[in-house]
Amino acid sequence: VPMNFSRLGASVAGFAKRGFTSAAKNAVTKKWGWGTRITAMAGGSCVVYYFVDKGLHPRPSTEILDDLMLQKPLNSRKERVVVLGSGWGAVSLLGQLDPFKYDIVCISPRNHFVMTPLLPSVTVGTIESRTIVESIRAICPHVTFVEAECTSFDKDKKELSFINGASDLNATEKGVKMTRSVSHNFRARQRPEFKMAYDKLVVSVGADNNTFNTPGVEENAHFLKEMKDAKAIRGAIIDSFESACNPGQTAEARKKLLSFVVVGGGPTGVEYAAELADLLHEDLKQQFPKLKDDVNIQLVEATGKMLGMFSAEVSKATALNFEKEGITFLGDTFVKEVKPNEVIIQRKGSNVKESLTASVIVWATGIKCRPITNKLRECIGLDVQNNFRALVTDAKLQVKGATSVYALGDCATIEGAPLPATAQVAAQEGKYLASQLNGAKTMHADDASVLNSIRRQWWELSGAVKPKEFSYDHKGSLAYIGGDQAAADFNKAFSGAFEKMGLPVMTGTMTNYLWKAFYFSEQLSMRTKALLAVDWIKAKVFGRDFSRY
Repeated sequence: VPMNFSRLGASVAGFAKRGFTSAAKNAVTKKWGWGTRITAMAGGSCVVYYFVDKGLHPRPSTEILDDLMLQKPLNSRKERVVVLGSGWGAVSLLGQLDPFKYDIVCISPRNHFVMTPLLPSVTVGTIESRTIVESIRAICPHVTFVEAECTSFDKDKKELSFINGASDLNATEKGVKMTRSVSHNFRARQRPEFKMAYDKLVVSVGADNNTFNTPGVEENAHFLKEMKDAKAIRGAIIDSFESACNPGQTAEARKKLLSFVVVGGGPTGVEYAAELADLLHEDLKQQFPKLKDDVNIQLVEATGKMLGMFSAEVSKATALNFEKEGITFLGDTFVKEVKPNEVIIQRKGSNVKESLTASVIVWATGIKCRPITNKLRECIGLDVQNNFRALVTDAKLQVKGATSVYALGDCATIEGAPLPATAQVAAQEGKYLASQLNGAKTMHADDASVLNSIRRQWWELSGAVKPKEFSYDHKGSLAYIGGDQAAADFNKAFSGAFEKMGLPVMTGTMTNYLWKAFYFSEQLSMRTKALLAVDWIKAKVFGRDFSRY
């Protein structure tokens, strides 16, 4: 039978080709499994995000400011926005402002942002200090940062005066001995005073602790607003236990050394007391088993309940959990004086003063204006700025009595609509003000990024270019109450969604996971997110680090 070798060859070649193609597909499938594909997609997304973010937030051409007094005409340069502060409101604003439109300058005595709600965890070593700190230059690379402190303000000339920042680092000036002698002439801290002009000024300097003129607070109590405060409290707690186990101590002296008093029943005071109790029950009872029964933690509050800004149900649950954790709550109690290792109190309705012994006293109640805030009020005029607690603004966050000046966060209050001094309020105000400034017209020809130009065109089409007033959207309140339990109050939050589900208030272990998830998501970078997760796991598996370093 004659055979068609050409057709046979073609068939063999086709079969081989199909076999090779099938084998190649199988090889690719094996090589690019689902795990590899997901990893590749995640990596690609990170690369895209990096370049998009870099495109939207270009780095300044130089880290050294020039044209301090803005001698160039306004139509040949970008408007300069000076932001005072590096807290919640300032960082929220800086992250949203368009650098193609504005020359953005941030000036603060500290060159970092602190995740303040997690400071109580730092005091006992649950979280390490670097975990909740972010460099301003790292999280806002499009911003020119200067570490300095504002001292005066001229609203007519639009000028600010500055001195050297971070004064708390000057150890020898405060009488603190250094470990070795270093000549003052060779110090690296050489920063002259300077003046700077601005086109727009945003004040977000936060607030100071309010002692309510209680004698002895400044000298004998710890505050808990900055990282240095948390470190000082941690050192004091270590000192208390190390001193108590000294063989030369008497039994009475040991009890005094292991007595801790917290003044203030708000979230900061409650969370610090809860973290301190966790440290005792989870770690120190193993390292100091003979001393654990002598530990006494007391929380003093002027009102009758803890977490007054939360619902009554949350306050009740917190009180019950504190009782279980061994924390004594002294409600309706006023602090009359703070002495070294002693707090003088007076109960409501009583004329008798009592004494509470304490080796560590933490003052976590009340806020007041910082000196620069009062200076700004004086420069504008106390007849206009007549609120002694904060700068008064209108509903668009513009400071009354000063043009092109805005204020937000704890240092500001909206006239006729005061809001709580919380990180949530400050962050929302920062985002709002950024959107308003991005939408405003300037004299600079190329005054916006591509993204902002598209956004402005959409605003014009939708009729939303007209500046709107700030509206606070409450997202609920969270607090850690000890023993791996937390409390959440979602009343009037998320348009009443939680109330409709029958969950306006939640407490317990599951709420603690919600608390952790929220603050994990609030971390500003992947670095601090990773560090926070590691710290929480490390504290549970290996315990807290109680060493001095």
